[in-house]
Amino acid sequence: MLHSFLSIKWYYLLLLFAVNPCFAQTTKVNELQQKLKKPMHDTARLTLLQKLGSAYSVVDPQKKFYYANVYKALAEKLHRQDAVADSYIQMGISYGIRSRLDSAMFYFNLAYNHSKKYDYQVGIGRSLANMGFAYDRLDDGKEAINKYFQALVIYKKINYEIGTNQCYNNIGSIYFDMDKFKIAQSYFSQSLASYTKVKNEIGIGNALYSLGNCYRGLKQDELAIDYYNRSLALREKLGDMNGIGLSRMGLGRAYTQQKKYIKALVNLDTALKYVRILEDKYLEANVLNSIADAYNGEKDYDTAIDYATLSLKVSRAIKSKGTAYEAMERLVTAYKNKGDLKSALYYQTEYVLTKDSIQEEKMLKDVSLIEIGRMRSENANLEKNNQDISLKNSNYLVKIKKYSTVIIVTVVVLISAILFLIILYRRNLEKQATNKVLIKQKEEIAAINHELEMLNEEVSAQMELTNAQNIELERLNDIKNKFFSIISHDLRSPLSTLQTLFAVYREGDIGEEELSELLVKLEDTILSTGTFLDNLLEWSKNQLEGIVIKPVNFNVSKSIEENIRLFETKIGLKNLKVSNLANEQIMAYADPDMINLVIRNLLSNSIKFCNAGDEIIFNAQMKGDRAVISIHDNGPGISKEESEKLFSLEHTLSTGTHGEKGNHLGLILCKDMVTQNKGKIWFETTQGEGTTFWFDLPGEKA
Repeated sequence: MLHSFLSIKWYYLLLLFAVNPCFAQTTKVNELQQKLKKPMHDTARLTLLQKLGSAYSVVDPQKKFYYANVYKALAEKLHRQDAVADSYIQMGISYGIRSRLDSAMFYFNLAYNHSKKYDYQVGIGRSLANMGFAYDRLDDGKEAINKYFQALVIYKKINYEIGTNQCYNNIGSIYFDMDKFKIAQSYFSQSLASYTKVKNEIGIGNALYSLGNCYRGLKQDELAIDYYNRSLALREKLGDMNGIGLSRMGLGRAYTQQKKYIKALVNLDTALKYVRILEDKYLEANVLNSIADAYNGEKDYDTAIDYATLSLKVSRAIKSKGTAYEAMERLVTAYKNKGDLKSALYYQTEYVLTKDSIQEEKMLKDVSLIEIGRMRSENANLEKNNQDISLKNSNYLVKIKKYSTVIIVTVVVLISAILFLIILYRRNLEKQATNKVLIKQKEEIAAINHELEMLNEEVSAQMELTNAQNIELERLNDIKNKFFSIISHDLRSPLSTLQTLFAVYREGDIGEEELSELLVKLEDTILSTGTFLDNLLEWSKNQLEGIVIKPVNFNVSKSIEENIRLFETKIGLKNLKVSNLANEQIMAYADPDMINLVIRNLLSNSIKFCNAGDEIIFNAQMKGDRAVISIHDNGPGISKEESEKLFSLEHTLSTGTHGEKGNHLGLILCKDMVTQNKGKIWFETTQGEGTTFWFDLPGEKA
């Protein structure tokens, strides 16, 4: 859920980075790397590796994972089971930083099981706390709180104050983000009491600020102002500029809620000064939004627009969708109250798109949570199977040991019988009987060995099958993610545009001329969406089922003419000149339906980005045994940045000369189609002069 105030959880993350800025960590990493090259005792090297892994957290998470592995290997050599558990936690954190929460959860579970096995209480608590953080990132607040409570029990048992207070804060922040301010207040109060007990002034200031936020959420503004002022006094005493800015921002928001806008602006202006000194762009965007709220309350809409626009600019620079979303909300309010419906509509559309993007991220988190649950269930089944196999193997080992003992005894008896044979002839019968027993035992052992070999082969076959299934599942999962991502970004955008257009029409605030423009835009959006869906269906079919190619000899010039006729209406509307200079004798050997799709996509792109009066020229000629087809337009050309990712699936949207929405899916499909027909596709472009696409195909086959 998005809040109009700074998230408590995000605030603690800000504190983490304030203590460990990236440039400082880079310097620390370099120092530790130099120390690592020097000869030292293994125990000292273990400590150094642990510090190096921690330092890489904000520099390079992948290298953090590498050094965690090195740390684990050395810990196993030294039989330091606590360090082994810590290494698993560091591996999980590495994946958590990269938002690969399923892998992070896997390593946190390893750390938990290892710590429990060796009764390493701190490791058990840290594993549970990190699991809680992973569930929190996946928006599963119930499971996150459950893990934090389990960690809290461990930390209290071993009197680990730092971990205890952090659990209080984390649990409080989850309830705060769920708008359960009363429950959040109780945990922040416990945190305040604990920090007060140990006289930790920084912790006291943070807890007072968090309690102020809770009272503001409960609309108890006077109490909120009291806690903010107590927090401010302590932070000013400590010289905590970041804390001063936060407390001032809290006061400003509380006064805005009381409609005391002058007091609100005095505090917010001070907060803005401090966060700009600290160059904290995220906090700056939040303060700017709060100032815009105050000016909207005073009905000074022009000033509100200035601050909200500046907040939107800062938010986009740091790629913060949450603060950008809030800035757009304030711009819509200001423009609507000002009577500028056109600007209000524009920011309302941007607001909807940003909201959809945030909801899409939440949906992906939900999908990831389901996947983690499924993987945990599968891992539990695999673990049970492994235990069963281990039990069987243990039984077999017992049998082998038993039979080995029997063999040894038999050999002793046999030697004794040979010695006694010299003395007594009748012992010869005992020797024969003993030999028969020995043969029978050997046969039993051979049978057991054969059974073990069969079981080993079966286990190997099951592992190979599991690996093959995992590879196929990963491939299908990648295709699914691409498919959902394409639909979410490229299909949701035109649908949101249609929804906005209909909303504007329904409100009746537009004239006849504006209605005509809206209808033209509506028609173009529908046509573009139809073309996009055709390409999307072809692409998904190619990815999931593969395309059956049916190559035949066909006339290239006739195919070009047929596809030009399909676009005659669009060509006429944009007043373009389209020419077919292809030699009528040129034949190619390929699947004509697939090549028609390639020609249509290339022609559609040229029409989309050409201006009125521009020219599009098709040509085709034979080069050796290859038919080379080209389409040239004298449109605006393609930028260097767009050229580098033209055939990649990054969901980059582009806009034509009449505002048509375009995406790269058609070009990706073109490349797939040409490649599958044993050809290749390339292009040349010059900005301001035009673009030429070529693709070649096998020539006519006798």
